[in-house]
Amino acid sequence: MTKPTEIKVGEWKSYEIAITDWTNAEVTDHDFTPTSSDENIIKVVRKTQWVSELHAINKGTATLTVNIGEKFEPYVFTVQVVDEYTVIPEPTPEPTPEPTKPVVVKELTQAEIQAKIMSQDLSDYTDQLNLINNYENKAITTINKYNKIVNDSTRKSIFLALNNTVVPNYTKYVSGLKNIKPNKNNAELKEIYNYHLAGAKLQLEAFILMRDSMKTTKINFTKYNAAEKKGAEGIKLLNKVEALLDKYTKKYFE
Repeated sequence: MTKPTEIKVGEWKSYEIAITDWTNAEVTDHDFTPTSSDENIIKVVRKTQWVSELHAINKGTATLTVNIGEKFEPYVFTVQVVDEYTVIPEPTPEPTPEPTKPVVVKELTQAEIQAKIMSQDLSDYTDQLNLINNYENKAITTINKYNKIVNDSTRKSIFLALNNTVVPNYTKYVSGLKNIKPNKNNAELKEIYNYHLAGAKLQLEAFILMRDSMKTTKINFTKYNAAEKKGAEGIKLLNKVEALLDKYTKKYFE
């Protein structure tokens, strides 16, 4: 893990923890945000489960404590806030009866820290989508099943599918989308979300218009053609979502 020992007043440094022994599975999902003994000296700003920033407020010494689960002793380290940096000599290690396991310390670059944050933002966004994706899947699967030539003989079956399954489920999907909250500080993910919501709204409007075009025994093809046009506009926006997601993942995951 990275743990600065000295920071100048007004500066901040990143704190990053990395689990190098993956047999300790019980700690990997823990929140490793340190707790400062005195926030007038060191203030901790959480970025992700793994990454925090230590902000130096005033001169002094603060103790940072990291809770790593009930089965393990908390990890504790000290940071001194100074006016000017000094050279702090390394303490002479005391002899130990048994060799200790080496700890791998990796200083992350700002780009790596940013990539971790962007990755977590997308993971949080995807988790929210997973709660409502079943509504979309049911609606789309059903409409594809009844994707046949519209005429007097098929009108009733298509109408019932739209009225009883497609429109109700896609309405729930759009309502769920409206409640999703992407990280407001992530402009790229917010753009993806805006296209997603706009495309889904157009799709829902198309399904409703298509259903209404078949309410009577005489199909209203003016409404039906308008529904197909609106649906195509929605699909265009949803395809834009896929392109932006692909760009996002290539930028931060490759």
